[in-house]
Amino acid sequence: LLLSAYSVFALRGRYKVTEVKPHVFVWVPEDIHDFDSDPEFSLPGTAGFVIGPKGVVVVTTTNSPFHAREMLYEIRERTEQPVRYVIDTDARGDHMLGNEAFVDERATIIASSAAAAAMRAYRLDIARRMDAEAEPGFLMRWRMRGIHFPLPAPTIDKDLTLGVGGEQIRLLLPGTGPSPGSLVVYLPQSKVLFLGDLYENGFIPKLRGVNLQRWAGYLRAVESWDVDVYVPGHGAPGDKKSLAEFRKFLEWSEKNSQPPPSEEESLVRI
Repeated sequence: LLLSAYSVFALRGRYKVTEVKPHVFVWVPEDIHDFDSDPEFSLPGTAGFVIGPKGVVVVTTTNSPFHAREMLYEIRERTEQPVRYVIDTDARGDHMLGNEAFVDERATIIASSAAAAAMRAYRLDIARRMDAEAEPGFLMRWRMRGIHFPLPAPTIDKDLTLGVGGEQIRLLLPGTGPSPGSLVVYLPQSKVLFLGDLYENGFIPKLRGVNLQRWAGYLRAVESWDVDVYVPGHGAPGDKKSLAEFRKFLEWSEKNSQPPPSEEESLVRI
């Protein structure tokens, strides 16, 4: 019994929830790779939620339903309002494999059309990798057991504004970034911008095959927005200074034609 109690206590310490603005929360996991997720996306992404008087909006569901349920637990510690929307900022598994945790909440899952298409292809790839007879297939079957992420519906091809009580939530399509169909979430009243994989705070992103000049140009533009808190795809929330430092890294990489720091798909801690 003591061992069980200790295990539960230890697991509760693997993430931190911060209220960056009134009713706007960011869920930041520790820098620990998971064994219950796709091995290619074993590092959980940063997520968040917005509590309004008529419902809750979740921004990304991180890399597994297990972590997503941790976030749902934190939501229920603060409100009994229903989760009305889940927003997938991109198609990468570290930001949307937890979608199924919100199915029972009857939440509407929203993503861009391009991201949804990439998710459908990713679902087929998961099935192919799980069917493999070699050791990687066994590893996938063991790690992905019980994970069945639902696809977003509806999808969007242009900017959209959601209203949940008093908070205006703008879904914007930047048309650039390291993931297909990236979507950013802007809260103009709270001055918070969720950038997904367009911004990594303390991590080096995947750079291969990405137009770094266009990506950096978009970040330069959002630096001028009336925003106090920039929420990254991984790492803690940042300010204009930390966003500018990341943008300068992209510009330096583009100027020096630097290849990605590793052949691995996983992020590398700075």
